[in-house]
Amino acid sequence: MTPADVAENLMLKSDTEDADSCLKSLIEALEAAKVEARVKAEEEAKLKAEKEEKEKEKSGNSKDEVKCNGTVDKVKGTSVAEVKENGVTP
Repeated sequence: MTPADVAENLMLKSDTEDADSCLKSLIEALEAAKVEARVKAEEEAKLKAEKEEKEKEKSGNSKDEVKCNGTVDKVKGTSVAEVKENGVTP
């Protein structure tokens, strides 16, 4: 909640409104902002976890790929044992 939001909630909106009602309004707005922030944080954490899971699945080696020196080389018809350390197949 920004300082402007706090000021808006503290300002009298009518002649019949008093300081107590303004403070109650501010408290309600702060509680609503807190709930909204919690929900947003939970959604972001969920999205982050899903993204990490996808990256984890993507980075896993499949049967046709061998990771060597940070690069992924496709292996065609050769066993993983036949791939040299530099990723070149004989």
